[in-house]
Amino acid sequence: MDNFRLPETIAPSANAPDIPKSLYRREGNIGNFEARVIGELAGVDSVVWWHRNLSKGSGFRINGFLNHYPDFILRTERGKIIVVETKGDNRDNSDSEKKLLLGKKWEAKAGDQYRYMMVFENNPIEGADRLDVAISKIGRL
Repeated sequence: MDNFRLPETIAPSANAPDIPKSLYRREGNIGNFEARVIGELAGVDSVVWWHRNLSKGSGFRINGFLNHYPDFILRTERGKIIVVETKGDNRDNSDSEKKLLLGKKWEAKAGDQYRYMMVFENNPIEGADRLDVAISKIGRL
């Protein structure tokens, strides 16, 4: 992430609901499960800010055997940067294992200040978390 810089301003074509601790005045559109996840994560005391990662060409991308644009970027009081991919039950999630593998490889290479998390609504794949577990983990970062 050292080579990626968040822009000074963004102008999303559709806006997310107002959720505390947003990095920007307005964030990009989010779905119902994404709103639930980021609303809960924003409520964690250690979270300083969050951002709805922009997709396809303008946001942060983990580039590997596929281009992966995680849904959210968060920063904690201790300076940890956490990228979060959400997976609701209404998705087929056929690429989840590949994204998780790529995200965890990025985390291992990026350094101690960076984390990758994949958050499922109900049935996480191995290595991913349910929302309640993710909240607990982020609270310790």
